[in-house]
Amino acid sequence: MRMFSQFINKIYSSVSSIPFDTLVWIILGSFAGVFIISLLLCVFIPAIRAASKRPFLCLANAYAAVVLGAFLTCHELPQSVLAACLFWVAGYLAYGFLCIITKPAVREQPMAQIALSSLPAAQSPKEVKINVPAAKTSVRLEHAISVTDKLLQKNLGKSDRQELEKLKNTLAVLQMKGTLSPTESDILNDNFNALLKLMAKYNV
Repeated sequence: MRMFSQFINKIYSSVSSIPFDTLVWIILGSFAGVFIISLLLCVFIPAIRAASKRPFLCLANAYAAVVLGAFLTCHELPQSVLAACLFWVAGYLAYGFLCIITKPAVREQPMAQIALSSLPAAQSPKEVKINVPAAKTSVRLEHAISVTDKLLQKNLGKSDRQELEKLKNTLAVLQMKGTLSPTESDILNDNFNALLKLMAKYNV
């Protein structure tokens, strides 16, 4: 027990020998350095950005205790507690800023994926799969997509433009699939019919 008391007295003597202003600047500066490093790591390293920020919060709590101890070397308890509370609030604000600035953005689903997800589900194993030849389908799709590009250059109504963009994305997805099932061929024909209506409407 006596050895422990001597150890504590040595630590207190070492800390109290440092000028109070210097001690405070060391504490605040080191915390600010940790915050800046943490922020840079979160911004540039995805793994750290996705990780929990609670370790930084625990560090802020520990620093608040250090601030309390540092102020007790030169000030009374009420002033020391106030300083520790102010630092604790600042630490929590820094923690909140880290959480906000590194929050992953919600990415919009690409139109091609939306069009693909709108296609019917895969057939069950019991269904007989009859594929449509890819060569003829590819020619039809290339022609249809070129027509949609021409239509998009015209002064379209808002609803027609939205329908045409959705139609173009669906055609692009079907074109990537190559050989189509009978169900997908029906979807292709429906899109061709819709395209023909728009062609007639805008004289293409």
